[in-house]
Amino acid sequence: MDRVHKITSLDATWKPGDVVLDAKGDIRVRSEHPKWVWDYPNEGSTRDALGRLMIPEGGLEEKDVARPLILLIRDGKPIGGQLVEENQLP
Repeated sequence: MDRVHKITSLDATWKPGDVVLDAKGDIRVRSEHPKWVWDYPNEGSTRDALGRLMIPEGGLEEKDVARPLILLIRDGKPIGGQLVEENQLP
């Protein structure tokens, strides 16, 4: 089983639709796919035409996203950029 990453500084796990800035300076978006848990950003939309949160299909595995991550958007709303401390759980 793959390790689970927990966001200890926010006391929550990653949520689909979370937008982060990784250590390489790339923007990534959390998906709901079981293997491809991160995706590349689209044109910048975090909500669809009806205002619902847009969840990407996934294109990157957990290991493909350089840590640490800075959380930029949660639930489609900017949160001001918070550095995220993660613990790997067994």
